[in-house]
Amino acid sequence: MTQQTVWMCEQWLGGKVKEQNVFMSEQQAREYVRKLAGMSPDLVFKIEPMPIQHVWN
Repeated sequence: MTQQTVWMCEQWLGGKVKEQNVFMSEQQAREYVRKLAGMSPDLVFKIEPMPIQHVWN
C-alpha cells in the first residue's frame, strides 16, 4: 500500500515563513517541533496533512 499523505511543518517567524519541512508521519513532524520548541519566542509552527500529489508531481 502506498502512502497518500505527508505532513507539512512550517516555521513562521515575524509573520513570514522561515522554513518548510515535509515528514512521512505526524509523529515525526511533532517530534521535530518539540526539538525546536523554545528556541525563539517568536517562532510559530504549523503542522498539517497534505496529499502527496501537492508536494511531488
